Formats: sequence, C-alpha cells, structure tokens
Amino acid sequence: MDRVLIIGLCAALGACAAVPRTQAVQLAQSGATASDLAAQEVRDLSGRLDRQEELMAFTTTWETCVELPDPTQCEPMEQSDANAQEVGKLIRAINLRAEALTALADAYRALGQEAQYNAEGAMETVVGRLTRSVNAYADVIDPGAGTLVNAPLGRGISMGAGLLARDRQRTRLRDGSARIRAAVVLLRTSLGAEVRLFDALSGSFAEQEGATIEALYAAGLISRSPLLAQMATDLGVTMAPEAEQVLATDLRARGALQAYVRGQADDRVRLQAARYDAILNALAKLEAAHADFETVGGADIADLNRAIGEITALIPATKEAGQ
Repeated sequence: MDRVLIIGLCAALGACAAVPRTQAVQLAQSGATASDLAAQEVRDLSGRLDRQEELMAFTTTWETCVELPDPTQCEPMEQSDANAQEVGKLIRAINLRAEALTALADAYRALGQEAQYNAEGAMETVVGRLTRSVNAYADVIDPGAGTLVNAPLGRGISMGAGLLARDRQRTRLRDGSARIRAAVVLLRTSLGAEVRLFDALSGSFAEQEGATIEALYAAGLISRSPLLAQMATDLGVTMAPEAEQVLATDLRARGALQAYVRGQADDRVRLQAARYDAILNALAKLEAAHADFETVGGADIADLNRAIGEITALIPATKEAGQ
C-alpha cells in the first residue's frame, strides 16, 4: 500500500527523479543578474526624467519673461498640469519598476538558496514581496492590472510532507519557479505599457534639453564652445581659441551646434529605446526558461545569457549615470 501511495505521489509530482538543483541554480543566477542590471538602468532613467520639470520651468520662465516690456513683472512659471501628470506617472512607474526588479532579483537568489542548500521556506517571504511589488507597478501603468495572487508555496505537497525530502524540494523549486514566472510575465506586459508612455513623451524630452541650453546661453549663463569639446576630442582635433566668438557671430556655426545638441538628445532617446527592447527580450527569455524548467527540469541558459549580454552592453557607465 505504501509503495502504491509513493508511485501515485511521484506521478502527481512529475516523477520521482533527481532534483534539478544544478539547473535551478543556473536559472537563479542568470535571473538575478538580469534583474540587477535592469534595476540599475531604472535608476539612471528615473534621474534623467526627474530633471525634466526643472528644465521646463527654467526655459518657460526665461522665454516668457524675455518678452515682457517690464522685467519686474517676471514671475516663475511651471509646466502644465497635464504634462506634469504624465511625466509624474512615468516617473512613479519607473521607480516602482525598480522596486519590482529588486524584489525579482531577491526571489532568484532565494530560489538559488533553496536549490543549493534545501533551504525550505527561503522563497516564501521574498516571493510574497515580489508579488506585491509587481502588482503595484502594474497598477500604476494600467489600473487594475495587478492580479498576481500571493499564495503559499508548496501547497500540493503538504499532505505528503513526510514522504521524500527530494520530492518536497523538487515541488518547492517548481512551485517557486511558477510563481516567479507569473511575476515575470506581468512585469513584461507592464513594461510594454511603460514603453508606450515613454514613446509619447520622449520627443518633448529631447526638445526640452536643447531649448534649455539655448535659454541658458541667451541668459548669458553658459558658453557654447564647451558643448563641442567632446566632439573635437573624439575627432582628435583641438578647438580654436576664438571658437566662442565664432559661435556668437556666425549663424551657420550656431545652427550646426544646435543640430549637434539635438542629435545628442535624440541619441539618448534611441539608446533608451534599445535598453527597453533588451530588457523586454531578457524577460521573454526568462519566461521561456522557467517554462522549460517546470516541464522538463532544464532551461536554455545560454540563450538567456546572450540576452543578458545585450543589456550589459547598453547599461550606462558611471559617468553617464551622473549626467
């Protein structure tokens, strides 16, 4: 009778085979790496967008006040409520995505602990936090979209807890993988909606950076020639001593500089689009790797790691992150 019970439970659990610990550890390590990299990108993006309100306030105030016949009538301006709400929504979403990605990385590390050390219960708390954080992110992007259920792990094996330790561990790993996979799916869907929101605003972000530089120069607060210093260095040439004077008097040179500044801003927008695509691709590979792990006990980690390499190549260097 006991043998029949064991066979029945083995069939329900997907066969009493060896626990796929090595495969789980590999999936956990790659998942944590991808999540940590994506979270790093979020901090850079959020910081750049948070400056948009400051840039717009300065530029709008200058452009308005310079037209006033009486400078004493100049009053500080603010961006429109509609624009402020859209930018604010995007910033909130990005910051919540950072929390969700951090929780995702922690969930992967807990999955690795479970696989390496049979640390029963290691995933329970962190997967619960992952569920809540991904739901919060999804709800900001698309109200009502946060639908992940925070249920205990390993529910299907509670009645057989005294049977075989390896069966309990294998079930916890697969259950934990399924819960993480559900979070990855909702995270990827919500990120797609975030991309659409960013795309709707990105053109104005590029224009705003150029307009702010022009306003700063018109106000006599900056020089133009330093804006070209990096280009000259990259080309292996030296700026002429009279470069600033040329830019002040030659409309052709000044127009070319304006085009260069706008080109830099457009490059930043295109770079962000590439980062979004790389992260979405990595999340898709993670979802597929989890599905394979849950069904056959293995996953195409090489394909996932190639996707991680794409993110790594696009993550901002320390210097850029502070710009």
